[in-house]
Amino acid sequence: MSVLYLDAHGVAERRRAVAGPGAPLGALVASLAADLAPVLARPVWTPLEKACLTRVGGTCPRDGARLEFDPFAPRAHRCPSCAAVYDRDEDYRWWIMGYQLWLAERAVHAAALALTAAADARAVDAWQAYAARVLDAQADAYLAYPNVDNVLGPTRPFFSTYLESLWLVHVCTALDFLCASAPGRYDALADRVRARVVEPSRALIASFPEGTSNRQVWHAVARLAASRVLGDARAAEAAVHGPFGIAELLDRALLADGSWYEGENYHQFAHRGFWYALRFAERTGIGVARALVARFRAGYAVPFRVALPDDTLPTRRDAQYAVSLRQWRWAEWCELGLTDGGLARLGPALARLYAPSDPRLPHRTGRWRATGESERNEPASALSRADLGWKSLLFARPELPPVAPERARRCELLPEQGYAVLRRGNGRVYAGLDYGARGGGHGHPDRLNLILQDGPVRWLDDPGTGTYVERALHWYRSTLAHAAPLVDGRSQPPDALGSLVGFDPGPDPTPARATDEPAFAGVAARAEIAPATAARAVVVSDAYVVDLLTWRAFRPCVVDLPLHVDAPRGAPPAAWARFDPLGAGGLEDGFDFVRGAESTPAGEEPLRLTVTLPGAARDANAALWLSAPGASLWRAVAPGPPGTGERRFHAVRMEGTSGAVVSVWDLRGAVTSVHSAADGAITVELSGGVVDQHVVPAALRLDRARAHDTTSAGVADWRVERRDAAGRTVGQRLALVAPPAAAIARPPEAPHEPAPATPYVLPADGRPLTFALGASHYVRSEATWDDAGAPTAVVRISASGNGALVVDVDVRLGRPPAFAPPGAVNPLDNERADVNSDGLQLLLACGADASSPATWLLVPERDAPVVRTTRTTAGVAAATIDAAWRERADGWAVTCHIRFAPDVRPGDVVALDLAVNERPPGRERRRGQLQLSEPASPFVYLRGDRMDATRAPRFLLPPAAPAP
Repeated sequence: MSVLYLDAHGVAERRRAVAGPGAPLGALVASLAADLAPVLARPVWTPLEKACLTRVGGTCPRDGARLEFDPFAPRAHRCPSCAAVYDRDEDYRWWIMGYQLWLAERAVHAAALALTAAADARAVDAWQAYAARVLDAQADAYLAYPNVDNVLGPTRPFFSTYLESLWLVHVCTALDFLCASAPGRYDALADRVRARVVEPSRALIASFPEGTSNRQVWHAVARLAASRVLGDARAAEAAVHGPFGIAELLDRALLADGSWYEGENYHQFAHRGFWYALRFAERTGIGVARALVARFRAGYAVPFRVALPDDTLPTRRDAQYAVSLRQWRWAEWCELGLTDGGLARLGPALARLYAPSDPRLPHRTGRWRATGESERNEPASALSRADLGWKSLLFARPELPPVAPERARRCELLPEQGYAVLRRGNGRVYAGLDYGARGGGHGHPDRLNLILQDGPVRWLDDPGTGTYVERALHWYRSTLAHAAPLVDGRSQPPDALGSLVGFDPGPDPTPARATDEPAFAGVAARAEIAPATAARAVVVSDAYVVDLLTWRAFRPCVVDLPLHVDAPRGAPPAAWARFDPLGAGGLEDGFDFVRGAESTPAGEEPLRLTVTLPGAARDANAALWLSAPGASLWRAVAPGPPGTGERRFHAVRMEGTSGAVVSVWDLRGAVTSVHSAADGAITVELSGGVVDQHVVPAALRLDRARAHDTTSAGVADWRVERRDAAGRTVGQRLALVAPPAAAIARPPEAPHEPAPATPYVLPADGRPLTFALGASHYVRSEATWDDAGAPTAVVRISASGNGALVVDVDVRLGRPPAFAPPGAVNPLDNERADVNSDGLQLLLACGADASSPATWLLVPERDAPVVRTTRTTAGVAAATIDAAWRERADGWAVTCHIRFAPDVRPGDVVALDLAVNERPPGRERRRGQLQLSEPASPFVYLRGDRMDATRAPRFLLPPAAPAP
């Protein structure tokens, strides 16, 4: 009997479904057994080293493609794009991550077969023996891996805690299945695995809570699985109902529409974790509220509700690019959802996945090299039930119920997610407006972003995110990389929030609808993007799409609307001229990645461009009509979607206090002209004498001098009046300014804690204010303050007589300092090398500049009194920093003289914060830092050189001395 999944009766039922002549799932058993056969023929091997994340590891240096994972080839890593094979140590250390997860899942794979397919005693013995060998090897190896140099949370075999959580769930599952398939035979091994792996790993995972992150789902699942295997009922209950346990995450982070707040990529990852958790809780008798279980079950359908026309997922937020749903793991997702009662939504989706529309890729479904729940995407393939995984052995329905044919794909609204999908042309035309909350730490600054796809052609695409350790990450996390508005060259601020104005799916999109009757769908939303308010409305038909962006601001500003397409033909009549787009200079504003920029006036009349997409089919072109009076059009080259190289894109630039852009996308060559009138009407003339006039609601015409404010209720609906060739007039009313059916909820992000309101007063006579930093100021990675040697620092802050600020920091480490040398390169990630060094981080902000602080990295240079000073953000509160350092027997000290910019005057309040980084010899990454401000978290992971100005202490500069 399994303690995690099935009781004795359930095991018996599954054996009838999968074993013996005529068993409904017999083909699945045979297929899984065939996958396992070459594994059983090899000895069990575990690496001596722990996995390591680097910029190089696992990536082809020629084209940036992710190298294939072959569990049988630790030293030969093939690029799927160029077929080059690499044998770099960095690739091997990356490969270890996948291999450890793969090995644990093979133990589950074998033990699941032994538990359910019990017909062949010889095969069962072989499966049990293999699972036992893997678990025994893990018991030998686990405690020998060092818990150091991790990227995100403590771990032994890996570099992030969430990976160890995935791994521990499978270790516990394999042990559970093995003991259930052979009661009593493996008791000694089970005791050893519990003592040497399960208990210490559970304790390590529990030491690193991650709030409402998707990773926390897996931390809670691992703690629940381990507690059940250890027989710890109280800890199992806490993993479900304790702080940041499964119930809280279902309630706070899985939104009411069933979607995970961080977007599609993390939706399926978190959802699979909930699947395990609810199975374990049910088996344990721990109750979970019915409403939360229903929310989880609704989540099965979310990926299919928002899927693009080519059966890939939108690449919103930090998502992998163009992930196909036609993979075995998505078929298993649907099968498990059917078991949980999702026939109406998931039956048609599963029928679509099982339809023979893709070629069968022999040995390429990827199941044989699956790495637990760490996603490994494969090419689309034809699928059958024989391609499912081990979970289906236990929970898939023995027989699939009859499924009704899939109807035309319909429009969808996920109001809590803040994403609206418009579909026309039997699902071929897809427009997605992303308007809601940012989506936590994995969110992008892309409120009012538009995704537009016609069949396989991605006209406006969200590029998602490539690898987290490459510099290009900062491009993909910029507004400029999206089809979303940005103000004054800055990416949208983190607190930019959009809201739905109205959504109308239009008439039912069935092919039988009369062709001369308009069948439009539409959506409108608005967003506050300081200092502007923007509104965007999208109306979609089978043949063309109308996109209207309007904005107003309380002061003159510059608004850009990027459109990531090329337009080699139909250029404006004026010549292109070299142009500097002058971004604001922030790391994630995107302009650092732009080259070869040119600009030209857009003109007063609608401009027709023939647009193309690099790398798309030869006939992938469309006409784009642009109307933006008084604006300019600019173009440049920047990174395309991950793995596609650089591409040219275009953008519309508007200046002033208001503006509007009308874009009409002619997808079928049906539009002959477009006119945009001053009263807001948009006229689209079609071939054959058909004319559509779009009457825009006043509430969406924000560029007009007397337009309604965006907070006003809608006073009219968007209307489409069509005059056909016979002179008949028909129309459709789109309720785009009606009150929305549901309000968007903010995601469960960490609460904002402003700095103390009362500033410290700096003495006018130059005496310093002194702060002692110790245990309560230490932010760690793996080592506690005591384990790190109890580092301390004394910080003295004073005002000098010439108007400068003096900051003296005396650091005591209990060891000599270890500074990164000049010109050091960080091979690990996209942070500066000086982050992983003994050194100092400094932040300064003043007055109106508090929202854009100036920050620096300071690292002493070993053979001179010089301090290497790197400015890391472009705030203007301070003009210069002069610094010198001196060495201590057990540390170092630095003195900084900060000279302010002219707009900082005596009597002003400045915000000042600092952090002392410490990285002893022998480590790859820093061990921790001492912070002057009260730490928001006890952990230093992923902070890099970033500091939070809202937490910085405030200091009142002394008034100017009176003239003699």
